[in-house]
Amino acid sequence: MKITKIEPIVVGAPTPGTGQLSNKNYIFVRVHTDEGLTGLGEASLGGYTSTIIALLEDLSQLLIGEDPTRIEYLSQVMQRQKFWRGGVVKGSAVAGIELACWDILGKTLNVPVHRLFGGPYRSKIRVYVNGWSGGATDPAVVLDKLEEAIAAGYHAFKFSISHPSWPLYDPAVTRTIVKVAETIRTRIGDDDLLMFDGHGRYDSESAIAIGRALEPYCLYFFEEPVSQVDESAMARVADRLNMPIAAGERLESKWEYRRLLESGAVRIVQPDLAHCNGFLEAYKTSVLADSFSAFIAPHGPMSPVLTVISAHLDAVAPNFLIQERLFLNDWRNRIIKKPLEVKDGFITLPDQPGWGIELDEELCAAHPKIQITIPRLFREDGAVSDW
Repeated sequence: MKITKIEPIVVGAPTPGTGQLSNKNYIFVRVHTDEGLTGLGEASLGGYTSTIIALLEDLSQLLIGEDPTRIEYLSQVMQRQKFWRGGVVKGSAVAGIELACWDILGKTLNVPVHRLFGGPYRSKIRVYVNGWSGGATDPAVVLDKLEEAIAAGYHAFKFSISHPSWPLYDPAVTRTIVKVAETIRTRIGDDDLLMFDGHGRYDSESAIAIGRALEPYCLYFFEEPVSQVDESAMARVADRLNMPIAAGERLESKWEYRRLLESGAVRIVQPDLAHCNGFLEAYKTSVLADSFSAFIAPHGPMSPVLTVISAHLDAVAPNFLIQERLFLNDWRNRIIKKPLEVKDGFITLPDQPGWGIELDEELCAAHPKIQITIPRLFREDGAVSDW
């Protein structure tokens, strides 16, 4: 079997909300073979649609005529034989192709991908919902949107506040964050999970102040309290707070995760299988984290395709914690022919060959590529703030 074509499929997926969430293009990757078998991957990366498509074309020059089932070999070729690793941008293009190759291998052997990694360790996948609030901060709006998420079957909820923050300590921003946390916690049960995502926008002193203010609300974890490439700052936050720290969605290699783990900065790593060079690198990262008695909670705020792919890793990793899923209560959930259902906080483990899913081609064609808009935050003095 030989690779004959690498095809990008772009689907425009506007994100509802208050303008504090980014719009998305789903970038699917279909690898074609000379035997008519195809595989599906995802390489979605907000704001870089054209770049990913160009990278897929560049990488295809290395792959046409190769055996798609030699996955480790092909992954090394893509990562190393154009000299520049390329970070998470190139890592996303590599991931889209690598994931499609796993789909092909599973179909060739007539088994789900998780069977290729020793079979499932668990029978269903615990999930949490992100993006459900649409960026709202008004308590009444937060509660209305929370009811929708609860009705959709979720028992774990993550929120973020897209407000620029002054360095060292911003009491106004902290009060806003705490008010939203209080609003959520008063509605959900004591056994339900609550998480806060800092999006890496705070310095360590601000993150410590925010974390301490949130301690009464029993956070399951505090995600990206500071930039995840500043391991010492994150370790300082982790040492001063009584809650687990999570990070890693913007990293692309096991070496980067190793630095977070060695510094004691995190208890939870969050590889994104569409960004970190694919399934194998995420699997290796899960093993690495396990050796530090740490957990994995894969990042996954994109399409249901990525959710299903991530579920195969979640199934086989003993140190899996919980899977992120974007709140999709519209046509986006039907982009795969058998839409995902959340039941009492879990999704069912796929059991068909490969990833076990098919795209709804007509639905994809009905939603062409869009112009991506990502919120831009500035402080009152005009200084740039992380979104």
